[in-house]
Amino acid sequence: MSLFDSFFYDVFNIKSVIMALITIGLIALMMVMTYLVAQQTARLSPARAFWLEVVEAGVVVGGVLLLRQTFLALNAGSVINWGYAIAQLIILLYSLYAMQTFAVTLVNLIMPLFFYGQALYLGASPNRWWLFLLMLLVLCGVVGYISRHQDLVLQSEWRFLLLQLLYGSAWCFIIWSVRPFQLLYTINVLVLFTLYMWIIRFFVTRINRSIRHFASLNQAVNYDELTGVRNRANFDTTTVGVFGVYQQHPTMPITMVMFDIDHFKHFNDHYGHLAGDVVLKHVAQLFNQELAQRGDLFRYGGEEFVIIFKNTAPADAQQIVVAIRDTLQHRPVNFGREKLDVTVSIGLSALRSTDHDFASWFKRVDHYLYLSKEAGRDRITVEGETQKL
Repeated sequence: MSLFDSFFYDVFNIKSVIMALITIGLIALMMVMTYLVAQQTARLSPARAFWLEVVEAGVVVGGVLLLRQTFLALNAGSVINWGYAIAQLIILLYSLYAMQTFAVTLVNLIMPLFFYGQALYLGASPNRWWLFLLMLLVLCGVVGYISRHQDLVLQSEWRFLLLQLLYGSAWCFIIWSVRPFQLLYTINVLVLFTLYMWIIRFFVTRINRSIRHFASLNQAVNYDELTGVRNRANFDTTTVGVFGVYQQHPTMPITMVMFDIDHFKHFNDHYGHLAGDVVLKHVAQLFNQELAQRGDLFRYGGEEFVIIFKNTAPADAQQIVVAIRDTLQHRPVNFGREKLDVTVSIGLSALRSTDHDFASWFKRVDHYLYLSKEAGRDRITVEGETQKL
């Protein structure tokens, strides 16, 4: 049997078709997961976002193990086949382009070490260790470059082609370092691998484009353009969910805080509307940063903001808000050569079982904010009791 015939026998047979179908299924699963993660990551705390990335990496590892177990079952306990190798490389490289997370990058860097260690454990000769180390360095360079410049690579055909060849070649020689084969065979493998990845590139670029489009729409619909925090429309949607949670868990405290920038008209009239915009951004971003996922901040309108604290009692919400207000006092707004001191008035109340709709709760918090302003501003009113800040 000629080398060319041998290659086609290894790659194009019923077993390879089964592997190809499983590979396509795994790619489809990762496509869906990539899209869902893109929707959720921006809403999660850094810790939860990290664990979500770990789950993504787990899906990649699970996909590789599934391919391995399937091929073991199809080939009586053997995985020495280029159809299987190409399928694994496609999964690894696709995940690197599509998921774009540190955890997935780490999986791509660990896999050659796992392969080499397993080969030695099964009795392969370590004589070509130097070749393995050299190719590992090449592979690390390629993976590192792709992980930092995915978009640039996907947009440039020559970069994409070069990196596919380097990635595929490095893996071929890593395999060759413990399982020697005819090197001319590599040419066929690389051509097929590059062709498959070229097709996958078409889908990855479109998925990334769709994700960016969704992100821009989500930003426009749910976030305030000036301050970057959630807007009135997002607030209206959130409050519906809040009432649903409260009905299911009536003992869980939910607290609403409304605050207003004191004498905001003065900033606009005395320094100009640009100064007013700077003050709004400063206050919104400081509160958003200091909340650190403990509450959801919304710009309700004008210089008014609302915070929803889930599973937080009024006393705890008061402590958080007052601490942020104190930070605001120590961070005046820099506007040109001026330092603008900003104070806020605050109203705070928990959702009660007697609140049959959102309007009654909201009106009460709004009234408490009014009491704080009427008392001289720079004050907080908690459940009807006004205190000077």
